[in-house]
Amino acid sequence: MLGVGFSSLGARMLARDIQQPIGDLHRAMKEVQAGDLQVRASDLYSDEFSRLVAGFNHMVKGLEARESMNNQLLQSYYSTLAAALDARDAYTAGHSTRVAQYSLMIGRAVRLSEQELDLLNKTALLHDIGKIGVRDDVLLKEGRLTDEEFEKIKRHPVLGESILKQIEPAEAMAPLLPGVRSHHERYDGKGYPDGLKGQEIPEFGRIIAVADAFDAMTSDRPYRKGMAVEKAMAILAEGKGTQWDPRYAQTFIDVFMQENPNHAKSTSNAS
Repeated sequence: MLGVGFSSLGARMLARDIQQPIGDLHRAMKEVQAGDLQVRASDLYSDEFSRLVAGFNHMVKGLEARESMNNQLLQSYYSTLAAALDARDAYTAGHSTRVAQYSLMIGRAVRLSEQELDLLNKTALLHDIGKIGVRDDVLLKEGRLTDEEFEKIKRHPVLGESILKQIEPAEAMAPLLPGVRSHHERYDGKGYPDGLKGQEIPEFGRIIAVADAFDAMTSDRPYRKGMAVEKAMAILAEGKGTQWDPRYAQTFIDVFMQENPNHAKSTSNAS
């Protein structure tokens, strides 16, 4: 009886010593499967399990390094696409990058998450990608567009959405589509392509609309010089609730003026 008791106790202890490291490793594997590449398995066991845990941790480090490289390549891919688009017109060079910067100013001020900021940045970089499908004689025309030419320009949000839908993997592009399609919608419902109104307009579209308008107003064109920052800010303020989401328009005005106090002083003096 005593021997059986000791044997039973020893078997339970041995089973626990085996089950615990296997359980810890299994939990770590599930966290990796869920996307957490920061996890590491505890290496507190015997030589046999120690080698297994060390191999697991080495594998996860490799996956983490590869994911970091993939993210860098992907970000470079978005920036390169935006630069290729801007290169069609010397007068709009850097437009997509500036719109992304302005959009992030708004996004950070309203406390979007890091993941949302990353998606907002990518959406803003590619917001005009549909202009690739607009002919040069229309896109680069100096002076006023005819009604027919303007209708062709107005197609670029839909063209942009269509282009991004063809890029694989589709799930990586899906979060960018609403903002690309809706960045020319107006808060009062008079925008395009869908005539959405107010909160019906996707959030990224409402943010990018403010950033896009400001850069368009303050950038030089062959047929006109960019307007002063103070005048552009006055137009944004006047258009709150009609052309632009009032929250995001005012947020951009506040943040930009805070980061550029010289313009804030000029605006104050002018008023």
